[in-house]
Amino acid sequence: MEQPAIDVAAALKTEELFFKPNGYRGLDAGASYTILSGSIPVLVSAPHAVKHIRKGNTEPKEEDEYTGTIARLLQESTGCWAMHAASVDLDPNFYDDCPYKHALRELVKKERIRLIIDIHGAAEWRAFNIDLGTCRGDSLLEHSEYLDDLITALRGEGIQSVFVDSVFTAGAQSTVTRFASRELGIPAVQLEINRRLRDPERNPVYFGVLMQGLHSFIRDLG
Repeated sequence: MEQPAIDVAAALKTEELFFKPNGYRGLDAGASYTILSGSIPVLVSAPHAVKHIRKGNTEPKEEDEYTGTIARLLQESTGCWAMHAASVDLDPNFYDDCPYKHALRELVKKERIRLIIDIHGAAEWRAFNIDLGTCRGDSLLEHSEYLDDLITALRGEGIQSVFVDSVFTAGAQSTVTRFASRELGIPAVQLEINRRLRDPERNPVYFGVLMQGLHSFIRDLG
């Protein structure tokens, strides 16, 4: 199968252009999210690509660096749909009544999305490389083959310590994954990706195998 050429410079430039401006508050123009059209009915979502707000906090919560870049690069290499936060707004992974999820609802209805892959970032001290959150299986809506195929694709690139519902189940709050499956009827999985895999500047090899694994999984769905 054809694999994407991982261009570290392009990844760094994408992060610099779209997410780092204003101290990771993103581009302060237009909507607080960006949608990139695709030809494959799979959506890669990155709701924490920039800082985000939780009510009662005086400062925005920190971004999950390079998650938005991962979404954009996968859209470019596979033809999937991509959606990411573009500027500071309510946390889409904590509130259902927010612009990101309103747009998500309209998108999946119009484009008949079959699967949502929601990308997040975990700290480097975590024991896992990737923790796949499925709300204890509920968010897959009886499509367990999506989970099996995703694990196979990641491990096929040599990524070990791929856990399922170990720390982040995606079911404890109003996550994108929970919203997609319960409210929209779309199978969804949350990926909590360890920092050591999603930093192309510090670990370009790890970043490359991550992208290749995700690329293979998405292309096979198409």
